[in-house]
Amino acid sequence: MLLIVLFSIMTSPLFANTVDNYIDKKYNCAQIPPNMGAGVNLSLLEHTWEPPDSLLKVDINHKLTAIKNAGFKTVRLPVAFDMYLQPNSSNLQVALLDKLGDAYNTCEKLGLTLIITYHYGKVYYGSDNRLSERDRIMWMWKQMQNKFRGMGYQNLFFELYNEPTEERTAWKEDINYIVKGLRWEEKDRYYIIGGTNYNNADELLDLGKIDDDKILYTIHFYEPYIFTHQGAEWVKNHTYITNIPYPYEKRRMPTLDRAYKGSDIEQDYAKYPAEGTKEYIRVRLRRIAEECKKKNMPLICTEAGVINQADEKYRRNYLEDITGIMDELNIPLLLWDYDQKFSIVIRNQKIMKEVRLWLERKYKD
Repeated sequence: MLLIVLFSIMTSPLFANTVDNYIDKKYNCAQIPPNMGAGVNLSLLEHTWEPPDSLLKVDINHKLTAIKNAGFKTVRLPVAFDMYLQPNSSNLQVALLDKLGDAYNTCEKLGLTLIITYHYGKVYYGSDNRLSERDRIMWMWKQMQNKFRGMGYQNLFFELYNEPTEERTAWKEDINYIVKGLRWEEKDRYYIIGGTNYNNADELLDLGKIDDDKILYTIHFYEPYIFTHQGAEWVKNHTYITNIPYPYEKRRMPTLDRAYKGSDIEQDYAKYPAEGTKEYIRVRLRRIAEECKKKNMPLICTEAGVINQADEKYRRNYLEDITGIMDELNIPLLLWDYDQKFSIVIRNQKIMKEVRLWLERKYKD
């Protein structure tokens, strides 16, 4: 009876092709980023403002198919693990694990690489719950690891913590602790980690290479923030100004309200003539790419994009520049996002022209 049960589990759809997907021991970490190609985020399971049960019922397979048909090779699924816990525990709901298992099966059939990301961690700057919280995060990831054990080592990656905001030294200690705890149980899984201050590029360099040979390092790039997040209601003190042009044009710049004199946004506004240019972005990213190469840190960018409240013309300009520069510097890019507030899908459910041209350039050979 036990053998029958084990056989039925291992031959279920989720565990199909386990042997075929098992990683080649000679597969080098540095080889993975180029194989990721162009990617996009599919925003849904991190929507804390919607009922989790309703989110789990949403069929995303048609979107995954559309993403593949558009020419993308990688999709990132942000997941707010804490929304999908069993009552009074840190145990993930079976429904979430099944949902992600189904998403992986679909991606595997389509030939898409999948990144699962933990969103909205509760380890904040100076927080006094560091030690208990990092154990809890590790426990949730161990459940995820167990779900996918023995499969997807070349096309399924775990991004362990989205946009940490902890103090530098504490974050370095905590992410090392989490990686070591997970690695003890799963020696072949590749993890993705980034620096603090919301996966800031400079903070990644400060974090440096950790003692693990199966790590990919990520940044999020939304610079200049005053442009990419203009009008965003969740950070009004930084983004209340709208109609900002990209690249910078003095005559088209909106006026800064006197009420914001001396504020952070006044500083951002003053820097925009220098930062709102393609060359600024290129120089900024080139430094990060070169430093990561020196330190043997395989680099990817798991988020970059511009809010759809920006003028469409300027959104197009920015997306053309950011995709071109990332390719120039060999940084795999996953745009944020497919069809939400930073949507690359516009009228008639078509992908923006600049994104389509990027995909065509990337795979023309």
